[in-house]
Amino acid sequence: MKTLIKNKYIWIFITYLLMMTIFPIGIKLLFYLVGVGTTKEVAFGDYQISSPMLSVVLNLLILFFILGFIVFLYVKTSLLQWKKPIVKGKDLLYAVYVFFGGKIATAIVVVIISLLFGLNMEEAPQNQQAVEQMIRTSFITVIQVTILAPIIEEFFFRKVIIGHIFTKHKYLGLLFSSILFGGMHMLAGFSLPGMILYSGLGFFLGLVYIKTNRLETSIIAHGFNNFISYLLVLIVR
Repeated sequence: MKTLIKNKYIWIFITYLLMMTIFPIGIKLLFYLVGVGTTKEVAFGDYQISSPMLSVVLNLLILFFILGFIVFLYVKTSLLQWKKPIVKGKDLLYAVYVFFGGKIATAIVVVIISLLFGLNMEEAPQNQQAVEQMIRTSFITVIQVTILAPIIEEFFFRKVIIGHIFTKHKYLGLLFSSILFGGMHMLAGFSLPGMILYSGLGFFLGLVYIKTNRLETSIIAHGFNNFISYLLVLIVR
């Protein structure tokens, strides 16, 4: 237990969890205190900004703040060593095989479990609904969805958990990080199909990270997945 408490990487991940949970709560509280609802507009000088758009901007700022925290860890501490980003062709090809094979396998599992337990497969998880709403609100969400989120999530869930906390037991870390990854995407509302989909996504991204030993490869795979989802939302808009 003492070893876990002294593990600085655990505290790095806990800091990330706190930022991801406390900041949104604080923002909602701030909205409540100033009387901003989901439909009310807020005036900034001569400009009017709707609450959905304000949420997009504030979420973007939160992600930039967390990205700044990552930069701080690299620049101001000795906990992490910077490596020149390298994406080898064979690693990227491996990532494509594993990732898309994993998505198909996860989708099949979700369909089977949904049919067995009579779960609703048509309703998207609340987290996905919230992301889709943000995408429809502004085009700037492409930065959040395809760049910032993949970098931040791959850093904390793959590099910190698998690469440092479970450095001697990477596959145990893979399982643990996948469940945490799924759970973090269920904060808006739990659903079993959603948990399986997000945990499956985390599992295969983690597998890409372990097999290629390059964080940038899993970031690219994650970003590509989100970009495809982003385009699908715009197409069915």
